[in-house]
Amino acid sequence: MAKALPALLLASATAAAFAQTASPDTPLDWTDRFHHLPLGTDPHSYLALGGQIRQRGEYIDYPGWGTTGADNGYLLQRYLLSADWHQSSRLQVFLQLGSSLEEGRDGGPRPAIDQSRLNLNQAFAGFFLLGHADGPGNSLSIRAGRQLVSLGSTRLFAIGAGLNVEQPFDGARLTGRISGWNLDLLALRPTSVRNEYFQNVPNPRKETWGVYATHKLPRQPAASADLYYIGYDNKSALWAQGTGREQRHSLGGRLFSTTPAWFYDFEYTGQFGRFGAGRIRAWGAGYHVGYQFTQARSKPRVELDGGVTSGDNNLHDSTLGTFNPLFPNGSYLSESQLIGPYNLCIVRPKLDFHPTAKLTIKPNLEFLWRESATDGIYNIAGLLTHVGNMSSARYVGSQVQIGAEYAFDRHLTAALTWEHFFAGRFLKEIPPNRPVNFVAVQWLYNF
Repeated sequence: MAKALPALLLASATAAAFAQTASPDTPLDWTDRFHHLPLGTDPHSYLALGGQIRQRGEYIDYPGWGTTGADNGYLLQRYLLSADWHQSSRLQVFLQLGSSLEEGRDGGPRPAIDQSRLNLNQAFAGFFLLGHADGPGNSLSIRAGRQLVSLGSTRLFAIGAGLNVEQPFDGARLTGRISGWNLDLLALRPTSVRNEYFQNVPNPRKETWGVYATHKLPRQPAASADLYYIGYDNKSALWAQGTGREQRHSLGGRLFSTTPAWFYDFEYTGQFGRFGAGRIRAWGAGYHVGYQFTQARSKPRVELDGGVTSGDNNLHDSTLGTFNPLFPNGSYLSESQLIGPYNLCIVRPKLDFHPTAKLTIKPNLEFLWRESATDGIYNIAGLLTHVGNMSSARYVGSQVQIGAEYAFDRHLTAALTWEHFFAGRFLKEIPPNRPVNFVAVQWLYNF
């Protein structure tokens, strides 16, 4: 029987998807033999091979609400191939090649989003300094090299979900399990994602560091709390106020719980620091609550999701008030990635249900307002798309989203998404402001 990968050293979503192969209830197929290739008599010494193939077609009728013409359809492809070597229960070396390609998009691939022809997506060594992967009790491990990092709700640290190119980091991550606390200490540089072959390098202008801690709440076994500090330094940041060095510190907390029926997730982040010669004072909050009708045949789940990210209240003073989501989930607001989580109030009622065991339907609505009437709106990369001081209107617009996903088996899934964005008063007063239709068709194969 194939062996599960150690929980503290799982290196990617691909690896996580196949941790289940240790279960006797999971049938083996021809790919499973590559997930655990023994290297000698030590059961902890083995090689695991895996990968991913993703084919995605996207169509958008008015990109950027009409800034770049009409009727843009294109193909996005992503290929991942990984080798995960475990010398023992303490030492791991992980390598992953990634190729992300774009074809047919008007204007070519979006920088750091659509294309990186062939590069090292991950290349790190992991070592247990205390305890080991399969043991109970306290443990401490370090991972050094290029790696994907996802923390908590992924509102501040995500692997680039929704983007064709994942966002790796170069540096070190110390992970511990001590006296009931799960701890992560980070010292990283985001990897500069470039279009060509083996040109991705650590970004010399940006670095991030911090600590992230999680602990279960007493007398509430399903509930946990996160506490975190994340530092960020960008030597040449661009905001509506201008360009300058951004040294930002984020302090936050999160409460979350999941039971078979009810679940909730509340998070608050305060930000302070320096931008150029001025200061930073920003904040963000997120919420996600819902209930699943577990006894109903289609197991419908109703949710309310959203949050607030602060904007800049005065573009001419020395204080920058725009919240920086750092490295957010690319599809947090929508798969069309029209708008990023900056200077926004977000309300999103959601529903998902399962007409069959393999089919999931996910309709939702999204309503967006500006938090500050003097700041503008930004795209997913944090670039200003509409200035804010030419309109006092706050209502940006609303969006209808309907998604469907079908799991043929544990390897292959297909997904279909349709979105329509209705321009609100703010966009109508500051063009471009065309209504937007977006369609995506995706096939994903993990092995």
